[in-house]
Parts: sequence; structure tokens; C-alpha cells
Amino acid sequence: MSPYAWYATAAGTWFLAFGLQSVIVSTIIAMRLHGDSGAMSLAQMAQQLPGFGLILLGGAVADRVDRRALLVGLYLGAAALVIALGLGAELEWLSLPVVIGFVLAMGTLSAFVMPSRDALLSDVVAGNLMRAITVLTLIQFAMQAVGSGLGVAGRYLGLLPLIALQAGVLLIGVPALLRLPRSAPSGAPRALRFGELLDGVREVARSPVLGPISLLSLALGMFFIGPFQVVFPLLVRDFYHGDVADLSLLYTAFPLGTITGSALILARGGVRRKGAAQLLSLGGGAICIGSLGFGLPFWAALVVTVLFGVGGAFFMNAGRTLFQEHANPASRGRVLSVYTLTIMGASGVIGAPLAGWLHAELGPLGACSAAAGLMLVTILTVTVTTDIRKLV
Repeated sequence: MSPYAWYATAAGTWFLAFGLQSVIVSTIIAMRLHGDSGAMSLAQMAQQLPGFGLILLGGAVADRVDRRALLVGLYLGAAALVIALGLGAELEWLSLPVVIGFVLAMGTLSAFVMPSRDALLSDVVAGNLMRAITVLTLIQFAMQAVGSGLGVAGRYLGLLPLIALQAGVLLIGVPALLRLPRSAPSGAPRALRFGELLDGVREVARSPVLGPISLLSLALGMFFIGPFQVVFPLLVRDFYHGDVADLSLLYTAFPLGTITGSALILARGGVRRKGAAQLLSLGGGAICIGSLGFGLPFWAALVVTVLFGVGGAFFMNAGRTLFQEHANPASRGRVLSVYTLTIMGASGVIGAPLAGWLHAELGPLGACSAAAGLMLVTILTVTVTTDIRKLV
């Protein structure tokens, strides 16, 4: 197998594990602990909060160490945390503080995994970068769909087998990582300076290409990912009166759409006008999530969520490619950490509490409508004030 194939295999195990985790955590809070929107938003915020605080450090570390060795250690640490959660479930120690502690710890590890893995991509790809990114996106969401789909088994097997499966999947990724080439740190060894953490932010802010993309990524995290993580589980429980299997189906619908969208991109040979594609995909996503506010039947909500995912594929593949192409190789880890920060940090620190507040004030249907409206205002503002629609 090629280095890229081993890379994709290792990344796929991480995505599969986190597809499982989305169902596991939501099920523990909504079904076992009977938590409300505040508990759900707190858990999602806790998962993303470490990324907001540490992702820039993770990018700086990725530029200074052997990324392969770092990733091996992080995968092993994540497996150990999942095993500890399983022990807590077996001993009936699960509580909201335990779950919050677990997602905080996993979020901390993710803050170092994501920039290291993203920076390593350009080292293992030979040829068409956008094609490699699109294939990776397809794998990412295919594995997340499989992980979410396996959540249906929770109805029949219980929670503990799902937790054990997540730990096993993470351990499977370690041998694949060991087949990757070592990455040499950039520059001579030196003490890490605080200013290095902000180098990526400054590079992105100065860039006429990366700056506007970051603004849209922030909006994605606040108005799409936040509601998806917080409102959707409560929509299933309170409006559709569903259980863990129904939640698993809804969580599976989005990655199925993203897989479809990524396949379309591969079939047409890429995205030629990447800036316009980002604007259109977010506009389509706003229509999709806004339509949920009309109280669609559950089957229609699944269809809309699939279409939501198709648009997400175009947004993510175009944005990731532009960031990889325009990042300085010497600071690639730090620049790519900014991209992750704008999406995941915004979703956890701003999007999750915002979605929880909207749900408390407007209910699940009103929260979906409000998030869609806020996204449409953001799209219009960025279109008028930047040249993003001209990016190719």
C-alpha cells in the first residue's frame, strides 16, 4: 500500500471512532441521564472547548515534532480514555460530570490530532491534492456514517459494546500510523515561543484567500454544527419521540450526503470555482436546516439532512484544498490549525451554547429556523464585503 493509503486507513479509524462517540455521548445524556438542552449543549461545548484553547498549540507542535510518533501516542491515549468510560458504565458511575470530563479529555487529544494529521497529508500525497482531499473527506464521512449507523445496535446490545468497539477501532489505527514516513521538524530545535502560536492566525488574517474562507468557516461552526450537535438529539427525543436508533439514523444521514457530494466532486474532476461553491453550499444548507423548522415528518427530515450533507461536501473540500494550497509549508500545521479552530472552536464555544439558548427560547423547530436565518445574513455580508466568489 502507498503512504497515502496507510494515512487514509489511520484517519478512517479515528473518524469511525468519533462517529460512534457522537451516538454514545448523546445517548448517555439524552436517554440514560435524561438531560435537557443545557446538559446537551454543555457536553458539546466541553468537547470543542479544548480545541478552541489548544488547537493553535497543536499546530505549533505539529510543525516541530515527528508527526507520526505524536499521532501514535494520541491514538493510544484516546483508546485509554474510552476504556475508562466503559469501566464507568460497567460500574454504573456515569453522571454528567463524568461525561463532561470524558469529552474534555477527548477534545484535548483531538486538538493535537487534527493539525498533525492535516499537516501530514501534503507529505504523503503525490499528485492531485484536491482529489486526495476529496477522497479523504469521503472516507471521513463514510466512517462517521458507519459509526453513527452502528449506534442502532445500541438498541439491542446496550451501551457497553459500543464503547468497547470505539476503543478497539482506535487501537486498529496504530499499526497503520506506524507504516507512515517520519516527518522532520521544520527548522532547528528551539524553545517554543508564545508568538509562534499566533503565526498561523496572522498568516490567515493577511491572506485575501484564507481570510474570507475563515469567516464562512466560523459561521458554519456557529449556525450549522452547533445546532446539529445540540438541537438534533433533542429534536429526535422531544418532537419525533424517537430513541437511540432514530438518533443514529439522523446522525447517519448527514455523512451519507457528504459521501454523495464527495463522489460527485470526484466524478466531475474537482471544483473549479471554489469560493462560489462555498457560498452556494452554505446557502443550500440554510434552506435545508430552515425547512426542519416546519415540522417535517421524520422520513423527510432524513432526506433534508442528506441534502444538507451534500452541500457540506462541497464546502469542506473546497475550503480544505484552498488552505492546503495557500499555506506556507514551514507553517502548515499552524495555518491548518486555524482552519480547524474556526470550525470546531466556533461550534463548541459559540455554536453549542447559542443552539442551547435558541432551543430553550424557541424550541427545536424554532431553533432550526433561527440558525438558518443567521447563516443567510452571514452569507450575504461576506459576499458583499469580500471577493470570495472569485476564488478558484
